[in-house]
Amino acid sequence: MKLIKKVSTSSRNGDVSALLTLIVGAFAKNDWTADTYLSTVLATVSEYDTSLTESLKRLQVFSQMAEKDHERDIAILSLFKLVEGYTHIPVAEVKEAAVVVYNVLNHYGLNIRNDDYAGESAEIRSVLNDLGKTDIAAAITKLQGVSDLVTVLTTTQKDFETVALQQAEGEGAKQDLASASKIKKAAIKELNDNLVGYMNTMAKAKPDTYKATAQTISELIDSNNEKVKRRRTESEAEADAEAI
Repeated sequence: MKLIKKVSTSSRNGDVSALLTLIVGAFAKNDWTADTYLSTVLATVSEYDTSLTESLKRLQVFSQMAEKDHERDIAILSLFKLVEGYTHIPVAEVKEAAVVVYNVLNHYGLNIRNDDYAGESAEIRSVLNDLGKTDIAAAITKLQGVSDLVTVLTTTQKDFETVALQQAEGEGAKQDLASASKIKKAAIKELNDNLVGYMNTMAKAKPDTYKATAQTISELIDSNNEKVKRRRTESEAEADAEAI
């Protein structure tokens, strides 16, 4: 069989996470407890697999928080602009209602969008509470579309808080979790330094025991490295096209 190649150090966090899971799964099909060295290496690889998966999940939540924050920022801006527009309409009843609602919004200002996550959440909850007061709610009914935007703001705020809670729970449980990039680098080093060479040697020394699994690992790493190479080639091609 051909030798197992080392994992490309240009692999991304997601690449290595997927590769680790596949490698752990491949070895799990057999009992390796008799090989104490390999068992130790596999235990380390499995730990990296779990840690990297959890780290990437946490990064995904951070990404979701930014997305949800953007959605509520858009809702705030839309609400402010619509109400402000109504203050310029030359219809007394509409203008008076708009001024009532606008005064509430203007008390907080559009700059609440620039507060930190916690500060903005507190401000939005306060805004929604004020908009729900009897006299303000009555004024809102006279302004077409405003009630709908208040509902949108309420929904986007709840969505943000849901994701923020997930992030807080994950942070509390794994506050000392290493960054995904650091885990990826350590995992690649473990595979390249302690697994690849050993499996190449044992596949030749004891093919009946190791060869089939070594072949699988070789294919998995080749597939990963090919994907990395293809992605790099495509990026270079795009860069050349932009330069022309």
